[in-house]
Amino acid sequence: MATVCKAWLSLIKHPAFVKSQLLQAITTQTDQTLIISPYKHYNEKKFSLLHANSREIVADLKFPYSRGDFYTRIVGSANGIVCFVVVVYFPKYKTSTYLWNPAIRQSKLILSYINELCCNEVCGLGYDGFSYDPIDHDYKVVRVVSWPSLSVMRRFLSTEVYSANKNVWTKVPDPIDIPWNGDFDVCVNGYLSGIGNYARIIEFNKSIAVVILLNALNDDKTDRKLDNKINMWSFDDDACLRGDGVELSWTIMFSIDLVMPVELSLGYFSKGDLLLLILDENYVYKWIVCNANKKEAKIFPLSVDMAKHKYFRGVNKYVESLVSLAGFKQVNWNDGEDDN
Repeated sequence: MATVCKAWLSLIKHPAFVKSQLLQAITTQTDQTLIISPYKHYNEKKFSLLHANSREIVADLKFPYSRGDFYTRIVGSANGIVCFVVVVYFPKYKTSTYLWNPAIRQSKLILSYINELCCNEVCGLGYDGFSYDPIDHDYKVVRVVSWPSLSVMRRFLSTEVYSANKNVWTKVPDPIDIPWNGDFDVCVNGYLSGIGNYARIIEFNKSIAVVILLNALNDDKTDRKLDNKINMWSFDDDACLRGDGVELSWTIMFSIDLVMPVELSLGYFSKGDLLLLILDENYVYKWIVCNANKKEAKIFPLSVDMAKHKYFRGVNKYVESLVSLAGFKQVNWNDGEDDN
């Protein structure tokens, strides 16, 4: 029996088997599964799996970090690997980024950022993104750090990319400016979308875009307001992410008008539609489905689970896999803490 178990364990860890299982999971997945951070109260720490079609929470995931009081959010998910950030405020402010596969219960703490000293609540703000790079067959984390300025409302300080294969951070050319308010990220066919400063890189394909729902500064240069539109831009040169010194060249792809005045909380792309949670003019939360091809929007009915958790700190696609990265360690579930 022990020999059989050892042989089976060796098989499921073999790269060819892991790749085959992942391909099978992606190609046969009929229901889009999302990994979310739902909460009724701000300090609730919880990751759950939600089916997009039934809109029901089907599983709560054991969280691989439980050391005192902390804040956490999902950065992104790719091929079963989830990237999340843990922020500890006391006794000393500290930000840590983890890569984690819930299916095999393994995780790793990645290296600190190059500009770690600037990534705190005093001197700057950091925005993260995570995805799989199919060109390099690598999992990457993007870190954009913005710095307050007296001359402009905010400017970007630096952009860094972490490679799981190389286990290093590399500085790359800075992105275009991102507006002032909001928090939103979603992947649409390989595009990056974002509203406000909290933009996140979601896919590392050859086309990446940014979605913005804000007008330009008004006359007094102190306020920005929603213009009710979702705009998407793209560029075609992946060399920008490789640090080759290529300047970004952006082209607008499409624009969708939401018609009503809104505050947009979050969104994700599923089954060809962009799904957004908005606050309408009557201060009622609604889910809106936008079809990027038809350039139209309609109200999407809530499920019981979605109605109970109107606020989310993260919504990302998720597929169960056996992928294990270099440096992964088994999570010590008995202690409720990770081994990193």
